[in-house]
Amino acid sequence: MTAKTDNKVILIGAGYISDVHAAALRSLDGIRLCAVVDPNLSAAQALAERHHIPLFFSTVEQALAETEFTAAHVLTPPNLHYALASQLLSHGKHVLVEKPLAETEEECEALISLAQQHDVTLAVNQNFIFHPVMERAKQHLANNDIGPVKSVSLRYEMPLRQLTAGQFSHWMFRQPVNLLLEQAVHPLSQLMSLFGRPTAQSMANKMLSKLSQIQRLSNGQPFIQRLDAIGELDIPVHFTFAMGQDFPVWEMQITGEDGCLRLDFVRQQAIVQSRSRFLPALDTAVTACTQAGSLLSQGLRQFTNYALTTAGLKASQDPFLLSMKTSISQFYQAISTGQPLLHDGEFGCDLVALCHYLASQTQGADRLTATTPLGNHAIEDDFQPFDVLVIGGTGFIGRHVVEQLLAKHYSVGVMARNIQALPALYHQPTVQLIQGDVCDPAALDEAVQRATYVINLAHGGASGDWEAIKRAMVDSARDIAQACQTHQITRLVHLGSIASLYLGSDRIMIHSDTPPDPAADQRAHYARAKAMADHLLLHESKGQDLVVLRPGIVVGQGGPVNHTGVGFFNNNQYFIGWNLGHNPLPFVLAKDVASATVSALTVPGIAGRSLNLVGDVRPSAREYVAMISKGLGRPYRYVPQFTFWLYLQELGKWAIKRLSGRNTLLPALRDLRSRALNARFDTSVEKRLLNWQPVSDWDCFYQHAILVHRTPPATMPAAEAPRNEKPVPLPVQADKVASE
Repeated sequence: MTAKTDNKVILIGAGYISDVHAAALRSLDGIRLCAVVDPNLSAAQALAERHHIPLFFSTVEQALAETEFTAAHVLTPPNLHYALASQLLSHGKHVLVEKPLAETEEECEALISLAQQHDVTLAVNQNFIFHPVMERAKQHLANNDIGPVKSVSLRYEMPLRQLTAGQFSHWMFRQPVNLLLEQAVHPLSQLMSLFGRPTAQSMANKMLSKLSQIQRLSNGQPFIQRLDAIGELDIPVHFTFAMGQDFPVWEMQITGEDGCLRLDFVRQQAIVQSRSRFLPALDTAVTACTQAGSLLSQGLRQFTNYALTTAGLKASQDPFLLSMKTSISQFYQAISTGQPLLHDGEFGCDLVALCHYLASQTQGADRLTATTPLGNHAIEDDFQPFDVLVIGGTGFIGRHVVEQLLAKHYSVGVMARNIQALPALYHQPTVQLIQGDVCDPAALDEAVQRATYVINLAHGGASGDWEAIKRAMVDSARDIAQACQTHQITRLVHLGSIASLYLGSDRIMIHSDTPPDPAADQRAHYARAKAMADHLLLHESKGQDLVVLRPGIVVGQGGPVNHTGVGFFNNNQYFIGWNLGHNPLPFVLAKDVASATVSALTVPGIAGRSLNLVGDVRPSAREYVAMISKGLGRPYRYVPQFTFWLYLQELGKWAIKRLSGRNTLLPALRDLRSRALNARFDTSVEKRLLNWQPVSDWDCFYQHAILVHRTPPATMPAAEAPRNEKPVPLPVQADKVASE
């Protein structure tokens, strides 16, 4: 589909989803991207450069004053949707808002009224109503393949990356209904687009939801882990919603008088089960063969599309991208033609109302209250100096560092991009929270000048192409060092990574004097940036009291068990190894990294040094996977492979892309060899200089690296969680278990 009208468009928000919108808009005729708006001006500039957008601003007011545009895409966190959309609608701009339309039904209704007053188009980007499987479902229903529909069962049980990563400051965790507004709107929008919108009367009379599982996050906030709803739209509906699941299930089963239609959105399948003309004994075999043939046909079609897309011979058939293109295209067609729009403001309002209703009517909703205060005391102009500034202190390692700093009676300033909904650790009189971006030199300077010591844990939110990663990881490290030098900070402790070293041979012994990889330009962007940052700090910051710490594979409470240092974690079950998985890996517990970091603040005689933080317990990849499989009771498997064979696979992918005319970097064998982590580590100098003794007992490592990830049943109150559980014995013959 293409839009026929000539529209000048701005994007408000420069996060991940803005790249998808920009790519979709560039594929449409009659659309001209003219500006990006984001308070983080460097992020706005980077997005503008990636998509050849001429202008970028930090505020909507600037965009309204300095450029002409007809439409805007609001791509910010949902708590900003109402204010931004109201402002744009009031200026007569067409507005497409990322889901949800707003936080409350009242805000949605106000936006609809504004759009009507100014005769402009308002829509919400519920793009999954245009998923390719949805299009096939509509065809089957239109063809009456299953007869009159009698009932619908909808299951949405999916993983949640932010939950796994402990990113509890995300908007969706601030109150329980937000999770529904952020996630449940996907399947509910599909349900409504097929079978109609619920009215207030139907919800009041016929909708019942049951909260079957609840979980407490580390900040005390309740989290709806599972919810079941039974009710009616135009037909009986059973809706199951569960987040934080390991195995993804997103299915809709539509039962009719003459058959059943099963839609699988994860595997992109639409299967019709109906009767044949044969007697029951033969009918079972015939229908099974028919369904098998349909599955085979759909699977081969998907594989063919993938192969052609990889070769550059066909446009991407990714269902997410296709649904985004269709959603955006229909928005602009509605602007140009005035035709009704499926995902208009009223559709978005009905979805928000339904989510609030399900949350409010849930049995057990009385438990959906926080046990700890969620407010945060952000920094003010007259805040007092503190001992240690921890930049990036709300992350995995940062929480352990802050905890140990407080135990040593330091006063702490914590600087992070998002300081909302943090756990009780950060709500103490000796902690000051500073909302700021490490890529913003002014914000860094303001925070650094109040500190005596600085610990830099931030990675700048690095993603994208090399220039974006360099700006986030290397330039930010330089800015922090310069601010520390300007304000005469007593010591800067910079946490890098052993990824900056070359670790590809077991003949290499890594020690404290080992320099960053001299051939870093042959490494992946992350490792290359880490090496550049280390070199910059160690060789261009002469005369400054600075220490670089390089942690190994960091594990422990609050961190991932599926660390990429072990292998590529595929579909939440298989670790695809970087090699055969027999060599010991440089693991280190997060609490040991924190203790070394705190020690490095005041230990004399280490200025200008780089120190590697690797623990004494170093299981191989096979052993580690066997340990987490045993400890967590999950069927994890390690899949070994030769590093050179992995390189040949990457080389083949590169060749296909090059033959199709796509400009892509040649894969580097050096980088893949380094990822295998074959090098050995001697940390005797680190232990002596820092007076550091990492965990050396395997049972203790097992407890702190693996068993801390075992969670009590989600319905159990936090006070009843098991404590001091006896460690499960380590698996015997771990290599054998993993290989089997």
